[in-house]
Amino acid sequence: MPVAWVPIVLEDLNNYLVGAQVAAINTAAMAAGQVDRFPRVMTDVTQRIRLKIESCVNNRISSTALTIPPSLRGGACLLIIQGMQASIPALKLTQDQKDQIETFQKDLDLIANCKLSIEIPTDPLEPGDAQVGGAIQVISSGTRITTRDRLTGL
Repeated sequence: MPVAWVPIVLEDLNNYLVGAQVAAINTAAMAAGQVDRFPRVMTDVTQRIRLKIESCVNNRISSTALTIPPSLRGGACLLIIQGMQASIPALKLTQDQKDQIETFQKDLDLIANCKLSIEIPTDPLEPGDAQVGGAIQVISSGTRITTRDRLTGL
């Protein structure tokens, strides 16, 4: 049954990290003129997840940009936290968070290899964005009429 895919919003991160830490990794230690980190990191992570999903020729992504299946929201939040937290070295990921991220990345690989199913979007993008299933055709050559020996002396 098709399911509406969801966008990741900053408040979703509060379910996976303390609110004060979310605020810190989003706005602390900013360069002059730099905006919040969340929009850029969220966009990068979401696009990467959508490409992984679309790597399986059986999957379709939602035509609504920057949305992912609801079942992948938690893992996406952890990847976003990882990307944002890198800007503040003092705030390190816990071993539990690292383990969850590793498990999620393995799940994404399974999805890309068509070994793990995801929710069908209510608004599938047809045709998909990603180039998948590039094929080659092997052609065998026939018998050569002209050889190197026959051309000697020309």
